[in-house]
Amino acid sequence: MNILIVDDRRMIVSDLTDELSKLYPDAKCTGTTDPLSVIQLCAQNDFDVVFLDIEMPEIDGISLAKKILTKKPRTNIIYITGFEQYALESYDTFASAFLVKPVSTEKLRIAMENLRYPVSEITDEMILRQTSGVAVIGANIEKYRKARNISRSDLAEKMQVSLSTVYRWESGDRIPDVTMLMKLCRLLGVSADTLLRGVSED
Repeated sequence: MNILIVDDRRMIVSDLTDELSKLYPDAKCTGTTDPLSVIQLCAQNDFDVVFLDIEMPEIDGISLAKKILTKKPRTNIIYITGFEQYALESYDTFASAFLVKPVSTEKLRIAMENLRYPVSEITDEMILRQTSGVAVIGANIEKYRKARNISRSDLAEKMQVSLSTVYRWESGDRIPDVTMLMKLCRLLGVSADTLLRGVSED
C-alpha cells in the first residue's frame, strides 16, 4: 500500500506516518508539508491513499484533491482537518473519509478499512512466491504489450498510471498489485498464468 500524507504542520505528518506504520507495517508512507509538491509527487507515484489537510497555504486540500482526482480518479482521499464546517464540501470529491483532528488510532483504522477503492492486502512478496519472479513478470508485460501494438504511454493511459510506473513494471523495479494485474490481463488479452509465470496460452 502506497500512502501520501499532506499537512503544512510537520508534527501532524510525522504523527500520522507513525500511526499508519504501526497499523500497516508493509505500507510505504510518504509525507510532505508542501502542498504545491503534491501534483508532481502523484504524477511520479501511484498512491493508494492520500491524506489531505484542508486549510493550507497557497492551495486548500479540497482544491488539491480535485486536481489529484483529475489525473488519478481512483485515488482514495481522506481529509484530516480541525474544521468540521468543511465536511459537506469535502464530499463533492467523493472522499473516503473526513477526520477531525486530533485523529485517534481507532478512527484512522476504521477509515482505512472503509476505503472507497479497496486496496489489496496481497504484497509483492506474496505474488513473487507464486510466480516465476519479477523479471519474468516485467518481460511478459513488455512482450504482450508489444504484441498488441500498445505503446508504453498508451498502456499508462489505459491503466490510469504514470508512464514511470509502466517503465518500473517492465524493468522489474515494481510489481503491479492484484487489481492492476487483473486489469493488465484483460487489456493484454492473456491469462494470469501467462503474465505471471510465462505459461503458454496453447
